[in-house]
Amino acid sequence: MKANHIIIVPETHWDREWYLPFQEFRARLVILMDKLLNILKNDPNYLNFTLDGQTIPLEDYLEVRPEKEDEIKKYVTQGRLSIGPMYILPDEFLVSGESLIRNLMIGHQISRKFGRVMKAGYIPDPFGHVAQLPQIISGFEIPSILFMRGFGSEFEENKLKMEFLWNSPGRAATVLGIHLILTYHNLAYLNTKSIEGEFKPALRKIRNIISKFEKYIATPIVLLNNGIDHEEASPEIPKIVHQWNKLHPETLLEQADFEYYVNKVIESKIDLNEYQGELRGGKYSHLLSGVLSARMWIKQRNTAIEYLYEKYTEPISAMTWVLDKYGSFIYPKDYILTGIKWLQKNAPHDSICGCSIDQVHDEMIVRFDWSEQIANEVYKNSFIHLINRINITNENKEAEILLIYNPLPWKRKDIVGFNTISRKTKGEDFPHEIKIIDYDGKNIEYQYYLTKEDSRFQRKQGVSHYFTFNAEVPACGYKTYFLIPEKPTIEFETEDKNFKITRNFLENDFYKVEINENGLINVIDKEAGITFENICEFEDMGDWGDEYDFSGPRENQTDLVFKSEDAAVFERSIYVDGPTQKTFKLRLNLKLPNSLTEDRYNREDWLVDNKITLFISLYKSIKRIDFKIELNNNSKDHRIRVLFPTKIKSDKVYADGHFYVVPRSVKLPNAEGWVQKPLPTNHQKDFISINDGSRTFAVLNKGIPEYEAIINDDNKIIFAITLLRCVEWLSRDDFVNRMSHAGPGYSTPGAQCLGEYFFELSLTTSLKSNWLESEIHQRGKEFNNPLKAFFPNMAQSPIRVPDKVMLRPSGIISYFNNSKSLTLEPYLPPVLSFLEIDNKSVILSALKKAEVGNCLILRVYNISSISQETKLTFFRDISIKSVKIVNLLEEDPRNEIKAKIISFSKNNLNILLEPHVIATFKIGTN
Repeated sequence: MKANHIIIVPETHWDREWYLPFQEFRARLVILMDKLLNILKNDPNYLNFTLDGQTIPLEDYLEVRPEKEDEIKKYVTQGRLSIGPMYILPDEFLVSGESLIRNLMIGHQISRKFGRVMKAGYIPDPFGHVAQLPQIISGFEIPSILFMRGFGSEFEENKLKMEFLWNSPGRAATVLGIHLILTYHNLAYLNTKSIEGEFKPALRKIRNIISKFEKYIATPIVLLNNGIDHEEASPEIPKIVHQWNKLHPETLLEQADFEYYVNKVIESKIDLNEYQGELRGGKYSHLLSGVLSARMWIKQRNTAIEYLYEKYTEPISAMTWVLDKYGSFIYPKDYILTGIKWLQKNAPHDSICGCSIDQVHDEMIVRFDWSEQIANEVYKNSFIHLINRINITNENKEAEILLIYNPLPWKRKDIVGFNTISRKTKGEDFPHEIKIIDYDGKNIEYQYYLTKEDSRFQRKQGVSHYFTFNAEVPACGYKTYFLIPEKPTIEFETEDKNFKITRNFLENDFYKVEINENGLINVIDKEAGITFENICEFEDMGDWGDEYDFSGPRENQTDLVFKSEDAAVFERSIYVDGPTQKTFKLRLNLKLPNSLTEDRYNREDWLVDNKITLFISLYKSIKRIDFKIELNNNSKDHRIRVLFPTKIKSDKVYADGHFYVVPRSVKLPNAEGWVQKPLPTNHQKDFISINDGSRTFAVLNKGIPEYEAIINDDNKIIFAITLLRCVEWLSRDDFVNRMSHAGPGYSTPGAQCLGEYFFELSLTTSLKSNWLESEIHQRGKEFNNPLKAFFPNMAQSPIRVPDKVMLRPSGIISYFNNSKSLTLEPYLPPVLSFLEIDNKSVILSALKKAEVGNCLILRVYNISSISQETKLTFFRDISIKSVKIVNLLEEDPRNEIKAKIISFSKNNLNILLEPHVIATFKIGTN
């Protein structure tokens, strides 16, 4: 296509932290912004500068230059400084779908405060893009996505040009895709020197770039990105534009932003080819997929805190606000926002990916801590207020009230645990013997065990006892139990012939797990009649790569691969033998090479201890095998994984993703001519699953996002889940999988991940045909969002409730209007379901108070490929007064949302969602 309209976008790509820590990059940001504001002030012909599609640079700058706020607002309002639509530029795969939405929400709020949102989805540099990104972007009334990385052979197979239509799964939404095929910095480092007033080098480069683009464009409009990482504005751009237009009147050159360019493409009304799916290829740009496993602790903490906000803190605050008929609860919106923003500041791709210098990642710890502390405080204080509205009759004055909270919108029976602090009661240590009863007086079977100094899974806040029991809790609700300090009056049924543990195996109704003397584990699936050998087997190999990519040895090198069979077994013991939980403890010592040799040619012959403790748990009436792993890593330059043989032949696996379960081929594409050839490792959220039409096998995880589907000699699939990938360098250019740098070649010894690490996985199987029928997505949510215990009156609350639970939080926020609210009459029942969704294919994503006004926001999505109707049932005292479908900004939508409100009455809402639709409902209640 011959170009006749050129749009140059002066911009900077702002990595907030990377090969320098945040404060050093901020010093450069202040210099950049000072110069930019001076250009905008002194040259009215400098029409626009774009601040990289994000707004956090403004926050960072204004902390140093607060007096510049009004000046910035003026230029944003005038359209001369373009900001947003995002808060930060995240790695899309390593944050949750809801996190992507909140990022865009915050970005819009800040941009509107300054006067204008740039309505272009400029996301140039993340390492691939999720399949549901078009629907998320469209939900913010943004018509486009501009990106560089991710295309593989799909670009040619779908006969795409640089401009194409990108459909979300099920065609729930469509946006204009702009593949920045010549990079997001195609006109960077422009030579702006003039000779006798002429900018010949700049004009020559512009002409050459346009010529290259004409091979790829479907419209006569060309986009020139005049910027790169941390590049400052060039004041000569208006003169260069003027000179070009004087010399080339047939090809207009304009200085503008990405929104202007997108609008011009849309106005051209040229038919474009379409694409649907995620982007995880490396044909045109490096994908750098090894970031999924660099510094794994970052991924684990981020996942845990995201779920803390999404399933506990925000929903319990919303429930308390809706259920508080006295109106005494103040919804802590700003406090929640503060915590979410601290978490978002760890989500940029150079941060969450673990591909920066050590100091950057050390500083992330504090942000994680602050975000988590805020989430726990809001959850605790909201729950305290809610509990004061519960009418609990307790005749035994010594009984302690225990509430169990279920954050998921279906009734569930699952294991719940809590810690207690030993204290003297009637001359004895409490709670060596207690009775647990539910609100109906039924005795509850339980087990307790002393926490061990070598186990951090139960060692919280210095406690000495850990209790677990099976609780049945209603959907998105709570149930009241009592703890009485006395010996149980019944004997628990510990001799269930189908539920037992010995020094060689543990067993329940569904599985028998055999632990061999050599440390290998076999699982017998009783329902299927299949034995799976070598389940959760450890595998270790050398890693010659860097923070961006794993790499094995070259063809002429050999790797020393170690597995569980090479480990010394020094403990096989019964850890828990209770009426509802059986846990086996297995301790191994896997001797591994200390590191690569000094010349990086081979792994060293010197072997060092890497001690592993594996806890294997079965539960009564729960079809799941839980694995908790403690790994003391003393080796460098290696990757350690756990293997799960599936005994299934299939050409596809199904990986949990963002509002979507992604089908992926197990075979790698033909990658002839790719910039970076594909690696077999890939991304998962809650689970990875496989089926053959007659049975399903799935491994669940907590914040462990990298898997590989290995085809064994029998053409059956083995799941390999990466636990740690340990490397020494931010970037290298001398290994098999990438022969060029992805960043500065700095040493990063912290990326070797020496020390103690903890991982949780779970195995579940089914005789049903696929992951949806097997409800694997629900099992993944249950595993990641356990039932949570809450003591309203005890200092030993798992989240440290004060001794006097009526103490109001100090300083930052008050949840109560006045002290009289503490004495108001309770009215809520001891067992309550706030919300139940009756369709397993409809998943709850968000439950919160609206950003504006006094409505409840409910976001759900259809995880299936067919339309789904469902009934949402709220607590009986809630009366729905109004319902409407809103966009992700919680405003009236301009783009079509393929959902329908069928009916609503009293506390019931009936809706329809078309395939893979994300829908947000704004609900007015009594």
